[in-house]
Amino acid sequence: MRTNTHILIMLLTALCAMPAQALSPDQIMEKANQAYIEEAYHEAISLYEQILDMEWESAYLYYNLGNAYFKEGITGKAILNYERALRINPNDDAIRHNLALTRQQVTDRIDPLPQLFFLDWRDAFVQLQPVDGWARTTIICIVLLMVSVGLFFVVRKKWQKKLGFAAALVMLLFTILGFYAASRQYHILYEKQEAIVMLPRLTAKSAPGERGIDLFLIHEGTKVEITGSLWEWYEVRLANGNIGWIKASGVEEI
Repeated sequence: MRTNTHILIMLLTALCAMPAQALSPDQIMEKANQAYIEEAYHEAISLYEQILDMEWESAYLYYNLGNAYFKEGITGKAILNYERALRINPNDDAIRHNLALTRQQVTDRIDPLPQLFFLDWRDAFVQLQPVDGWARTTIICIVLLMVSVGLFFVVRKKWQKKLGFAAALVMLLFTILGFYAASRQYHILYEKQEAIVMLPRLTAKSAPGERGIDLFLIHEGTKVEITGSLWEWYEVRLANGNIGWIKASGVEEI
């Protein structure tokens, strides 16, 4: 009898010692959103970051996290998360609006270098869809291209062959454009290294190291492109073309 009681006590102790079942990302998201609604922004940030620690991400998550940081007055982190959200969903008007609004609080006013008008058209075209959207479009164009080529060889009438040939040329053009746009989006999303300044102010130097000559100052929230690295320093380029070396610890990559 004592043995059975002892076993029962051990089982109850073990059950009590077991941690509570871990919440799913969706459940944590609900809690974070509720905390945000209740203006408990610090708690919301902690919960959103917890979801990211679970290696689960989305444009919606980064957007909400950016909003929470914005409410807390942490400009650098807000811009960082809006930028991450925008990379996943480049056509979201809400993300673009909040990012533009937050950038107004950045000290630096950097005018980007002008580029040729057709490059502006290219960028606008590429931003029409995210990378997965362009990938799907390209696959559809390839299928239609194959169908058009097949019809060209199957049909017998001359006007039908001309129509099939013209359709094949159009689909070939669309396939090339779709592939280019997908490649460009992939480069922006996964290969182009950009970062946001996290410190109130950061000095860019002529060389990696404290002995380098001071070139210019950049402030929290400014976006830079990382063009090189050495030891604990990044070589960065600003939108206006200025290049310098900054401490890697002063920025966070998008």
